[in-house]
Amino acid sequence: MEIRIRRGRRTDYDVLRELGAWPGVESSAARSARLFRRVVSDLAYDLYVAEHGGQAVGMVAVSYVRELRIGGQRATLEDLVVRLDRRGAGIGRRLLEFALARAARRGVRAFEARPPDEGAARFLDRLGFRAAGPRYARPLAEERA
Repeated sequence: MEIRIRRGRRTDYDVLRELGAWPGVESSAARSARLFRRVVSDLAYDLYVAEHGGQAVGMVAVSYVRELRIGGQRATLEDLVVRLDRRGAGIGRRLLEFALARAARRGVRAFEARPPDEGAARFLDRLGFRAAGPRYARPLAEERA
């Protein structure tokens, strides 16, 4: 299967929603689209789309932050989505390997992921990721519509 990986575009919002990206996002469509356009333009964020025959079949999103503790950049896998009817064809692996290579070229010192379920954790294990302990988070602001 010939897969082409390209940088995400500001116009990809509807295409990626159809893939099933961000199913749990509770927000207005207009706010979500605005946020998506800002994220795609942000230099601290990578979004790439996998295409087959000109049709989107997957996407990967990675954020970057400088961190004093590790003496450089840390990358975080934010999203990895493959269209349901294309899962198991190696598209997710290709997208994640692409993201890892891109992060390495950027000089990233650590690449982390927070798997949402056991299946995702097993997938990450197969690609060399290891559990690195729990993370805690606290919301700072209410979402504005």
